[in-house]
Amino acid sequence: WMSKVYVNRPAVVRHAEQIKKWKTVKGNWQAAWLLKAVTCIDLTTLSGDDTPSNVKRLCFKAKHPIREDLLKALDMHDKGITCAAVCVYPARVSDAVNTLKAAGCNIPVASVAAGFPSGQTPLESKLIEIRLAVEYGAREIDIVISRNLVLTGQWEALYEEIHLCRAACGEAHLKTILATGELGSLDNVYKASMIAMMAG
Repeated sequence: WMSKVYVNRPAVVRHAEQIKKWKTVKGNWQAAWLLKAVTCIDLTTLSGDDTPSNVKRLCFKAKHPIREDLLKALDMHDKGITCAAVCVYPARVSDAVNTLKAAGCNIPVASVAAGFPSGQTPLESKLIEIRLAVEYGAREIDIVISRNLVLTGQWEALYEEIHLCRAACGEAHLKTILATGELGSLDNVYKASMIAMMAG
């Protein structure tokens, strides 16, 4: 059935144009939506020059993402508004875990792994990187799929790769980054999405 997938691109484009015309919420509803959005954000640093001090600053910002005076004005100062997670490279996971623990905060640490961002590393290396990130304390692993498997139609191989990455996560949550801009077509985006969900 996967080979028969067809996405109606003109219909998708038409629907996307309609979404842009929807009215936005205003006033208190807008503030509520924005506060909710903050709680869904993984505050992230993925720079080659990340240091423990950069990660500490990021963790502080994740615990206090909105100025206290603004929260008080909205009567939300006592609601525990934080970001959803702190996301770092595997080498910085321990820094983030230790900082958040010292701050008495239960914000989970997420880590990109599996050859992020290119995905162009051997599967064995990807699995080792995932296991190390989990060992260091990451509670979420964000992998990026091997786009070459999508572009060459190797759907079973893509399933197996994601399935093995899921197993390597153990109890940690797995998030699969599809890099949709590199998949060539909406058909491929749909297929990769389905494969990712089926693989866990």
